[in-house]
Amino acid sequence: MRLPLIPPAAAIAALLFTGTGHALAEDHPLGAMLDPHHRSHVIYPPAELELHRAGEAHVHCTISATGVATECQSSASQPDFGLAAEQMAYNSTFLPAYKNGVPTQSTWDNTYHFKDTSDVTQPRIDRAHTSPPHYPEAANAAGLGAHLTVTCQIDEIGVAHDCTVSDGPAILQRAALAYFSFARYYPALQNGKPVAAEHHWGINWDASHPMDQQGFR
Repeated sequence: MRLPLIPPAAAIAALLFTGTGHALAEDHPLGAMLDPHHRSHVIYPPAELELHRAGEAHVHCTISATGVATECQSSASQPDFGLAAEQMAYNSTFLPAYKNGVPTQSTWDNTYHFKDTSDVTQPRIDRAHTSPPHYPEAANAAGLGAHLTVTCQIDEIGVAHDCTVSDGPAILQRAALAYFSFARYYPALQNGKPVAAEHHWGINWDASHPMDQQGFR
């Protein structure tokens, strides 16, 4: 028995609609979306993080046909959370909405939740205001790698003092000391007040690093 031939367009339609009953995406304008390759990140406001205050922010933006946020408004449990959400949107690129195959202005919404789960009795790096460590070019050329431990005294205002480093290649030791000595910190808290504390960090310099991670994992 020979089956009847089905025109290609009909075959595609049959596959798209079989068992789901959902309309095709082309039937509706596609909404704007964050471009995953050119997006910024939401910064936890330092003042809120220092107080370990949780909260949320809802941001609503107008997205132009060229994929940029032209106007954003936010509602948040704390004003700083709203500013953080708006800053992320203004510093990001979007994939614009399309209607009939043509990019068009649209809107974008998202809600961000802020929750600090770190141990308040230990100091921690303020990563939003500290650049990531950079793999020294000479170490990269020589294929040097090591896992090092750095110990620092972090005072009440978040400044590192008297940092020491475990054994390893000298150039990586110096790079690790420089990173942790110059980083910005949130100090440890005791009864809600900043106190000086010693802390240990590990840093893994990987000689087989992918280029986009600058040699650090």
